[in-house]
Amino acid sequence: MEMLNRIKSTVSNFSTVLPGNPVTREYEIVEHVASAGPALLWKVYKGIKKSTKEEGAVFVLEKKLLDRYSKHERETILTILKNGIARLTRLRHPSILTVQQALEES
Repeated sequence: MEMLNRIKSTVSNFSTVLPGNPVTREYEIVEHVASAGPALLWKVYKGIKKSTKEEGAVFVLEKKLLDRYSKHERETILTILKNGIARLTRLRHPSILTVQQALEES
């Protein structure tokens, strides 16, 4: 029973991390597994696609974390992140991540 309570607590914690994010309609967020990118702004979560039960990595950028940077730095960081996503979307290789859902900006 304790294990179920811990799982429930973990899932509810992640739903508060990503409230209103459209990705949570498609994926069940399981746990935070890493941070990546410039200034480690990408938060990487283990996720399970609700429709297929397939595991995947869900990358989330909380824009409020950019507030600590100057306007010029924010624009530069966002450009780097968007270019990285665009490149990854075009790549096709069995040893490289594939983008399953397009970037949604809010």
